[in-house]
Amino acid sequence: MVDVGLLVRDGLLAAGFGVQHSLLATLTVKARIKRWWNVESIAWRSVESLCNVVYVLGAGSLWLRSGSVVWDLRGAAGFVVAAIFVASWLWYWELHLYEYDCGLAFGSTTLVSQLAGQKTPALIPWKVGSRRWIRFPVHTAFFGMFFAIPHMTADLLVLGIVANVYNTIGSVLYDKRLEKLAGASYAKYEEVTGLIWPPIYRALAGAAGLRMPKPSHWRHPERHLPGLVVGLLLGGFYLLVIGNASTSPSTMLKAGIAGLIGAVVVGFIHGRLLRPDPSVAWEQQQTDLSTTVALSSALGVISWAAAYSLIHGSIPSFATFLPLWFTVQYLGHVSAYLAARDRWGRLRPGDASSPAVPVAEPKQPTADTISS
Repeated sequence: MVDVGLLVRDGLLAAGFGVQHSLLATLTVKARIKRWWNVESIAWRSVESLCNVVYVLGAGSLWLRSGSVVWDLRGAAGFVVAAIFVASWLWYWELHLYEYDCGLAFGSTTLVSQLAGQKTPALIPWKVGSRRWIRFPVHTAFFGMFFAIPHMTADLLVLGIVANVYNTIGSVLYDKRLEKLAGASYAKYEEVTGLIWPPIYRALAGAAGLRMPKPSHWRHPERHLPGLVVGLLLGGFYLLVIGNASTSPSTMLKAGIAGLIGAVVVGFIHGRLLRPDPSVAWEQQQTDLSTTVALSSALGVISWAAAYSLIHGSIPSFATFLPLWFTVQYLGHVSAYLAARDRWGRLRPGDASSPAVPVAEPKQPTADTISS
């Protein structure tokens, strides 16, 4: 028998995330933060994301699991749905690692720039990968991430429904904010892209014809190889420390502590071992550093979740590994800079021979570029 009260409680917890997320992201709040504390909107993103981590950990500790099974797919059907689930989560990380610049999208580069007395690099849009067709591809991935579950319980279905209702509404609201911020240039991008789904019948080529800057990260993939090694070690650390990945308060606390420790250690390793190239500008150095740290963060969660699933026969809770991903990516980047600021902070504006980050043309939608 379905416990309606339990599902209502879980639904409110899930909806609460959307409410606090949207409130913190509104232009009104950002304008007031700018007026009160002189914090730019790009820097405010880091506060938003940290609030998201705290909320997810708190909501996870209060979450009540339902014993009611909505569907339990086995055989070929179960395999196909599970494959969609895994592909959606891998796409989520591919988007953040390749189609976005994590350091800029989540705000760690902004904080590092302020610590170093450097000008914060501009947040620049590009049409790489699925962003050529979809304005919010991360939000597209959410549908498979939260619905393609072979063994679906009532509480997980409530989570999936509430999360994706907010996901759709939030995408529309975000689109409206970008229309106000970027004006006509964003309107041109809207004409040839879809909000969440690609405009197959309207613009098959997507944004191919628009002039947009090229991304500055992944220009030298070999530089990020240390991120792979450290990421696998981080996954082993999670496996030892977190243990049973339930949604109990003790597990959420262990996950939070593991993320903080992982961020400091990963940041220290990358900060001390990696060598900044003095021939490139500060912006490019931080793009390379944040991308390497983000790779370690993502691979740490992926390898831990894979190992955990093989050992226990079930995936860890979303509320466990999502905060780990952001905490290590954000604080790991900051820690990497602080661990060797004598080297990473050596350059000053104009020291490099040429800027490594492409400059957007006028009227390009630069402010609050699409991200999760």
